[in-house]
Amino acid sequence: MTDLSGMIAIVTGGSSGIGEATVRRLIRDGARVVSGDLARPADQPPELHHVEVDLAGPEAGTTLVGATLDRFGRLDVLVNNVGVAPTRSSFVSTTDDDWATTWSVNLMSAVRVSRAALPALQASQRGAVVFVASTTGRTPDPYFVDYAVTKAGLVTLAKTLSEEFGPHGVRVNSVSPGSIRTPLWDQPGGFVDGLSARLGLPREEAVREFVRSERRISLGRPGRADEVASAIAFLVSGDASYITGTDLVVDGGSTKSV
Repeated sequence: MTDLSGMIAIVTGGSSGIGEATVRRLIRDGARVVSGDLARPADQPPELHHVEVDLAGPEAGTTLVGATLDRFGRLDVLVNNVGVAPTRSSFVSTTDDDWATTWSVNLMSAVRVSRAALPALQASQRGAVVFVASTTGRTPDPYFVDYAVTKAGLVTLAKTLSEEFGPHGVRVNSVSPGSIRTPLWDQPGGFVDGLSARLGLPREEAVREFVRSERRISLGRPGRADEVASAIAFLVSGDASYITGTDLVVDGGSTKSV
């Protein structure tokens, strides 16, 4: 367990999936956590402070960071997690509106919240930012074309900010999860349903085939949200005090390149 005692953290998109797992892990490790999202977690921890905010909006960063500073007076950690992952049938059929929505939620939300947060993170003297990207940004998938582009952009953004703000005491990293089975996978019409239809197999059999043949995951299973949350907790902790500008891959061994 990492020691985050007394730290103040923002997690965007903390109501489900990797975001919710990260909220719970940071709280367990001693942080006080603010979640920015439209929805609250179904079983909200009493220690969590929720700010209802549409992170695709232009004022979302100012609103979320301002609410955090009003309540706690400082900020030490920012986890840019919020995102959408729509499945596309083709690049040609992916419209401008599709691109604009994915771009706004996945990339521009992180730009805006980070821009609002960085002055407070510099003042912290132990500020840390983590962007939740994806291995899809490294090994693009035509079924997630706009998602892949935005996630690659987050890795670049993290590396760029690490250069500018490292001398000011702020570490900036990203994590790239692989195939993580979150509620987005299993919701009606979600990834598993699409996989089942594409492969012509029952749902769980389709997942096994995806793991074995398409993603070739060395550990033989999809990941869990809490396994990504553990990597995030490490990166924002003092245990990672000399790590910045790094993209930490959490994919069970599915990325085969050096």
